[in-house]
Amino acid sequence: MKLLIYTPIWFNLSLILLILSFGLLLDPLQKSALPQTNSIVLAKSPESQNQLSDMTGKDPQKDIRISVLQKFFSTYHSDLENEADFIVNASDSWGLDYKIIPAISMQESGGCKNIPLNSFNCWGLGIYGKNSLSFNSYQEAISQVAKTIKQSYFKNGLTNITLLEDKWNPNSTGQWSYGVNFFISKIKEIEVNISAP
Repeated sequence: MKLLIYTPIWFNLSLILLILSFGLLLDPLQKSALPQTNSIVLAKSPESQNQLSDMTGKDPQKDIRISVLQKFFSTYHSDLENEADFIVNASDSWGLDYKIIPAISMQESGGCKNIPLNSFNCWGLGIYGKNSLSFNSYQEAISQVAKTIKQSYFKNGLTNITLLEDKWNPNSTGQWSYGVNFFISKIKEIEVNISAP
């Protein structure tokens, strides 16, 4: 007898909950309470950035990005502070988000604080055990890192930090991408603070 009473109640409650769930799922105003863990690392195409430069005579974001990176590197007392403009230019040349190269340098070497002597290799590129890839300058290293990210990673479909981790640091189980994303978020914070009136 109780079964006959509870069955319609259960059915109606289930139907109401199902309708509410779909309503919340389809509501375009709902925002996820969880923070994003992956950063999209694709930048605007160089062509679209050049169109903006052609219309205004200058790229208003270039100066702010350089200032953002200088402040970021200064905060961490990194030797790369003087290379901020070169990083922005190299990122633009290869169509990369300008935050990737600095974020990887922070994760790999603390912003060049822990690198093989005279290697200028702040990104862990080509460092395997006792083998170490060296460069003649930070600018040479930055150019090679930007080229490698674009040609060896992005062109092979590794277009976000988590996917990049699988090849850049295959022994990591998420810590590397978490660290890189952490530094990307720190750069974004500075960008917002500098951009604010």
